Amino acid sequence: MSAVFSGLIVILLGVLFLLVAQDYIFWGDWWAYLLVGIGVIFLIEVIVRQTRPQYRCPVAGKLIAALVLIAIGAGHIYGLRHWWALIIIVVGFVILFLGFKRLGGT
Repeated sequence: MSAVFSGLIVILLGVLFLLVAQDYIFWGDWWAYLLVGIGVIFLIEVIVRQTRPQYRCPVAGKLIAALVLIAIGAGHIYGLRHWWALIIIVVGFVILFLGFKRLGGT
């Protein structure tokens, strides 16, 4: 399982460097996109671990890390005046996670 997510992180780095080279994102901002990308990868791992019994394990720490990384990266990308919207998005992800967890019976 960890090899999949390690591979996703390497792919994310490659995509980010490609976007920098193509001038879609600026060199000074690539780290914020990296944080958001790693946060999304962590969220995917949390969802997979909660929906697949063979991979189930405690994920609270990874969920918190994912949300913090996404909030920091997105806060830099979109600016601090948009933090309130990011908070609403994070609350939505938490609600989704709790809903999936209830569906899974744990």
